[in-house]
Amino acid sequence: MNRSLSAFSAGSVFKVVLAAAAYAQGLDWFTYDCTGSIQTAGETFRCALGRAHGTVNLRGALEQSCNCYFIALGQLLGGQAILNAAQSFGLGTPALLAPGLKSAAGELPSAADLQNAGSLASFSFGQGGLTVTPLQVTAMFNAIASGGVYHSPCIVGSITGGTQVPQQPQPAAACSPAVARVLQSMLATVVRSGIGGDAQPHTGTAAGKTGTAQTGQFDADGRELLHYWFAGFYPADAPRYTITVLQDSQQKPQTSSAALFAQVADALAVLDAAITEKPAENS
Repeated sequence: MNRSLSAFSAGSVFKVVLAAAAYAQGLDWFTYDCTGSIQTAGETFRCALGRAHGTVNLRGALEQSCNCYFIALGQLLGGQAILNAAQSFGLGTPALLAPGLKSAAGELPSAADLQNAGSLASFSFGQGGLTVTPLQVTAMFNAIASGGVYHSPCIVGSITGGTQVPQQPQPAAACSPAVARVLQSMLATVVRSGIGGDAQPHTGTAAGKTGTAQTGQFDADGRELLHYWFAGFYPADAPRYTITVLQDSQQKPQTSSAALFAQVADALAVLDAAITEKPAENS
């Protein structure tokens, strides 16, 4: 099983899509008083551990990953606006990496499905009829890091002698450059002062989003197995790398996905330093 190309429940990494949609629809002003739970369509949805976040705006809700805020925001946006934003970020579409090699498409609920208030609520914080591949999530965060421009992922072995890169879809706008700048700032706040603090590398800055996705799968003791995500880019102030970590179908990993992200970022910093020093050694 190639996990990077296979589809999994998304969880809260999907909340960046709603944040982008909120700015596109002029709803970035929205604030919500989170009591730890919200009722819709006869169902009760809760924030993690039932934690009440109090009055939060979009930045604070992303920083603390407030489910209730994003459910309320999803009700204002409506299903079609969220779907449009998700598709702009490449979700629901397979990535053709090379001839004969492509990722799963993942799943997006239909607009008709999202007429159901409960389905819309689940979708708004990355659950329900939504699955994504780690590659799609990486491309989504890369679009934010790249000023709002979505680049379809591809594999290039090497470029020599003027050889052209294999033909790929043209880059497309996932969101405006202005929205991308705001999202970059928000995601940096998630690491600097929010629940993604484990992602802070020893060298430089980082930006990203945590995610814990329910699976509906249980172990022998009846405990639900979860998918633990962290996706983001490094360095936050001048992105060079987009990184996604997924630990799937686990109870609780020994090392958080955010901490693994930081380890990868630190390793890349060492590699960059070695590459930078190499010409000086050979001169």
